[in-house]
Amino acid sequence: MEETYWDEIREEFPVTQNLAYFQSAGMSPMPKRVLQAITEAYTKLSHFGDMYFLEDITRSDKLREKLAKMINTSASNICFAHNTSTAFNFIAAALKRGTPFDFNLVSLMDEFPSSHIPFEFQGIPVKFVKPVNGLYSIESIIDAVDEKTMGVVCSHVQYSTGFRLDVEKLGKTLNEMDLLFIVNATQAFPIYEVDVEKMHIDVLAVSFHKWGLCGVAGTLFYTSEGFRKMYPNPMAGWLAVKPPSDDFIPTQKNTEYEQFEHAGQYNFGTMNFQALAGLDAAIDFINEVGREKIRERISYLSGYLIEGLKRLPVDILSPVENHATRSAIVLINLKKADNAGAVSFLQKQGIVAAVRAGNLRIACNFFNNTEEIDRLVNALALFCEMET
Repeated sequence: MEETYWDEIREEFPVTQNLAYFQSAGMSPMPKRVLQAITEAYTKLSHFGDMYFLEDITRSDKLREKLAKMINTSASNICFAHNTSTAFNFIAAALKRGTPFDFNLVSLMDEFPSSHIPFEFQGIPVKFVKPVNGLYSIESIIDAVDEKTMGVVCSHVQYSTGFRLDVEKLGKTLNEMDLLFIVNATQAFPIYEVDVEKMHIDVLAVSFHKWGLCGVAGTLFYTSEGFRKMYPNPMAGWLAVKPPSDDFIPTQKNTEYEQFEHAGQYNFGTMNFQALAGLDAAIDFINEVGREKIRERISYLSGYLIEGLKRLPVDILSPVENHATRSAIVLINLKKADNAGAVSFLQKQGIVAAVRAGNLRIACNFFNNTEEIDRLVNALALFCEMET
């Protein structure tokens, strides 16, 4: 696609006027229209209070329907959680309460803590599979399963190395083994496709401040109907239980509360509707640009970056040789220089990257361009030369 098109897209992102930004894997910057949507939502709140509360609820319901369609499910199967850790704490508590025997879960060594701490904190043993050259084969994951294993909890894309797992193949295998599949797709969605039916996903969490272009707006939290029937949420808030017929608030006291069968059972209380207005605008923007176009653009930029890095005295730690395992994230290690020092040096040049697991992480987004990548590669070359 012509660069002029992507130049127009860049105009939506004020960050491009200030920085060469390669840290979307930590927090993606907002496009102008997303900031405008959030500003309008807060302005309305400032001028009219909660006069439009019901309108906000309607908008959030429509957003759930929009997101449900994108992951091939019903809106009744999704809700919004504060973050992935919150969502997985619900799941860990439900598994612990609903399982009268000892069990374990299998996960991956490179996982972000929110994928495993909620389960380990509940006393659930987690077996971690080690990577080979940054890769996790389906076979190695299945080999870790034993007679006590209840399921696998892992990321679609690893936050540090950027390894992209064949989620569909793993999900199919786990389904055949009658094992649960719990997926953290924060570093994948909405860039990469997620189909909870085709991938046989039982639980999915996506925090949108990474690739959702909307700041900390919340987390898409999916649970299958079968999972909720087997492991209902052991906690409740006022929005998680059914109200009496004559009120929308469950004002009854000293009663046995009836939990919603749908994913609303995870709704503890009122959400930040103003932030959700930003998420709604961001999802519309992403769909307007086209998710396939975005994937192709990120793939092209990542490939350009990798070729540039190969000319430097660095080790590329991400598994980049196979396009099927690549993502937007590239992790490197400077052979004879300090990675943290390099990040500080880059920042002084107006180039933003990050340190993860002691290495240097670079994440290309679709608003980046080859000129910015050239700046990054040249700055790294200069830093390496200065350090040796």
